[in-house]
Amino acid sequence: MVEKAIAILQQAGFDLTAREIAEIFWLAVHLDQPIDQSEEPQQPLPQQPSQSSTVSQDQSQQPQKRSQSSTVSQDQSPQPPNQTPDIQPDTQELPLPEVTEPGADVGLASSKPKKTKASGEAIPIKVPAAVALRNSLALGRALRPLKRKVPSATETILDEEATVYQIAESNIWLPVLKPASERWLELALVVEKTSSTAVWKQTIIELQHLVKHHGAFRDVRTWELRITETQDINKPKVDLFPQTSTGRYDSTPYPPQVLIDPKKQRLILLVSDCISVAWRRQLIHPVLEFWGRNGLLTILQLLPERLWERTALGSETPVQLHSFSPGVVNSQFIVKPWDEDDIGLLSEVGNREQGTGNSKSIQNKSSVNVPVVTLEPYPLLACSQVIAGQGNVSTVGFNFDVSQDPQAERTGVDAKPSQPQLEAPALVSRFRATASPMARRLAGLMAAAPVSLPVVQLIQQTLLPKSAQIHVAEVFMSGLLQSITPVDQDSNPDYIEYEFKPGVRELLVDSVPISKTVSVLDKVSEFIAKKLGLSVKEFEALLLKPATASNDWLDQKIRPFAHLKAQVLQRLGGEYARLAEELLISQTPTSANPSGLKQFSFEVVTVNRKGVIIKKENKQADYFTQDLGNGVDLDMVYIPAGPFLMGSPETERGSYQRERPQHQVTIPPFFLGKYQVTQAQWRAVANNLPKVNRDLKPDPSHIKGDNRPVEQVSWDDAVEFCDRLSEYTGTEYRLPSEAEWEYACRAGTTTPFHYGETISNTLANYDASYTYAQEAEGEYRAETTEVGSFPPNRFGLYDMHGNVWEWCEDPRHDNYEGAPIDGSVWLNNNNDYRRLRGGSWDVNPRLCRSASRNYYHARDFLYLFVGFRVARGVGRK
Repeated sequence: MVEKAIAILQQAGFDLTAREIAEIFWLAVHLDQPIDQSEEPQQPLPQQPSQSSTVSQDQSQQPQKRSQSSTVSQDQSPQPPNQTPDIQPDTQELPLPEVTEPGADVGLASSKPKKTKASGEAIPIKVPAAVALRNSLALGRALRPLKRKVPSATETILDEEATVYQIAESNIWLPVLKPASERWLELALVVEKTSSTAVWKQTIIELQHLVKHHGAFRDVRTWELRITETQDINKPKVDLFPQTSTGRYDSTPYPPQVLIDPKKQRLILLVSDCISVAWRRQLIHPVLEFWGRNGLLTILQLLPERLWERTALGSETPVQLHSFSPGVVNSQFIVKPWDEDDIGLLSEVGNREQGTGNSKSIQNKSSVNVPVVTLEPYPLLACSQVIAGQGNVSTVGFNFDVSQDPQAERTGVDAKPSQPQLEAPALVSRFRATASPMARRLAGLMAAAPVSLPVVQLIQQTLLPKSAQIHVAEVFMSGLLQSITPVDQDSNPDYIEYEFKPGVRELLVDSVPISKTVSVLDKVSEFIAKKLGLSVKEFEALLLKPATASNDWLDQKIRPFAHLKAQVLQRLGGEYARLAEELLISQTPTSANPSGLKQFSFEVVTVNRKGVIIKKENKQADYFTQDLGNGVDLDMVYIPAGPFLMGSPETERGSYQRERPQHQVTIPPFFLGKYQVTQAQWRAVANNLPKVNRDLKPDPSHIKGDNRPVEQVSWDDAVEFCDRLSEYTGTEYRLPSEAEWEYACRAGTTTPFHYGETISNTLANYDASYTYAQEAEGEYRAETTEVGSFPPNRFGLYDMHGNVWEWCEDPRHDNYEGAPIDGSVWLNNNNDYRRLRGGSWDVNPRLCRSASRNYYHARDFLYLFVGFRVARGVGRK
């Protein structure tokens, strides 16, 4: 049976290796088995274009040619040594097949598409990718010098003229055979696997298509190069993985020696951007030396020449390379320094004259010379002519010093680990100073949308049609972005999600005209709505729909986009900021609360910059009441889980550096006091509950009143209050962390105050003789007020701005560098100083902002404007 199948395949013209035959039989056996929906493929398989796809079915169904074998071909009879092949120019040129429009899948919420019984789809969307090689025809012409033929060492054809002559002269009726003509070179396309490979995916795919169908090479194989460090820095692990007929890379590693052809008729084209650790720490140098001394090696630099100084090439010596013989190995190139000042950097081992001119052949046993070209017609043509030995033509190359061992660090190439990371303004300034105008425009538009390669391609197609892949690379390798999706060797680049570093998105959005930013949001919204089968109005209504625990999969897919859209709109101000508030409020879950809670209703107000109420809303919140004895109760409001942006941007009026950098924090659900702890509540605990660690004064407050907040209590006193309450109830009461306090204060808002752009003396108790925005001056009460005297925020919490400062659990930290992102107490750097939040009756409004962090105070600090409120975890015993 097996022999019969192999015979059928051979009759069909397929000359397959044993590995490929085994793969065919394996696939045939498994085709009849049901697919387990619970398991994800290591890499998403290509999908047929849907009806909404911009790629036509006719294009996507074009047949693809497979290679003849999957192993490195070796000629059976090598040519005699020191004999140059009889190279014949090829006058025939095969037309390049039509390149289909590339496409990429978008996963709106997850990093990989998942199929579930509930949904059946993961919202994959076909996006027309921007063409990476827009000058493919010119690049094909540049490869013509390599389009030569030589006599084959294995195949023969009938020599008709010699056969006729033999019959006429000798009357011998036997055919005379001669070597068949075959392509001179075969190509090994080696793609370096790095963290930036995803950015160049489309470029590499189109390059493969070009060289495979060009006709200049008798065989084209693609390999993936992976270089990893080992414990011995002088011996990095170097592996090559061949690409199979399915487009995936085989899991069997091969050593670099597998690419060396004894006949020197294999061109190794190393595709890289030269910015990886392997380049910067010289781990790749031994590979370059081995391939350069034993074969034909050329580096295809994906970045344009103007950016080379920012890569590892900036530390190497540029040279000019040329050759008068075809197919010479790199060690036999004639080398001239690019700059006369570089002569001292190269060792001269001899001079030789070629033709009528004098050319210095500068070689060094401790270095290797490698041509470096870009995907541009003229550099590629010059390199092709040098490899083909066509006269006195030179190409750009670099002299790599391989005498040094791989380095742990390279001065001038790698930044020192001890150097602090640049903050957002410095990152953006550096990018604007070095990037091209098109890359700067692209980055500004990307800041208004979720960042993934397919979304970037959508922006390119609709708003920046003249942008190219190099502009995408400038943005992705600028240091502005970071991956938020775990990336492994099998990750599909289309499903890798990125995020701008903290503060960068806001600065980029601020630099783009509002009309352009809105255009990006509209285009992405229209695109997603169309794929979901919704009108734009229906899609916008879903964004504003309140989040609940029972939301279906469709709601879950659009939530991340809604949150991001709110962030962007908030930066635009005006009517856009009001829409952003509605979007953020809709993201707060309202029905995932624990059972057994009571509800209360309240009214929330929103003000403009003049302090005028422009909106009133009726809200409800869940809470429970803790009995403290003697008829005194403590109301604890349920705070639902959710993410928020902690801290303040530099553009917020009255903000401080200690409130930065802004960072995303996800808060688990918890309970927080509806009011600041009152004097009656304090007295009940101090008098009736047993001591845990320290004594408490029953009446420490300077401004008296049972329903006024307790003040003149230290941090240690507040902790003792919580400890006594914990012992009494059997549940853990504590002070809130800074992250929990700010999350609870904001209640889904991003404005300086939860009321809006400002506050007034009718909304909070503070020194209203000072103003924050455009509101009128108000009354300075010079004392505390009863708790609950002013409107609450959207969580139902009162007096989050003013009245008395509130202690938090966290020890002192001067800024948010390294702060936790889960809402927990920031325990490292433990000390005797604590932060106060919320402002008080004795301070100006800027200190009452949601993000404001008061100067640190000692934990035993006592004053008449300092109080606290208590927190409790959900379900903690």
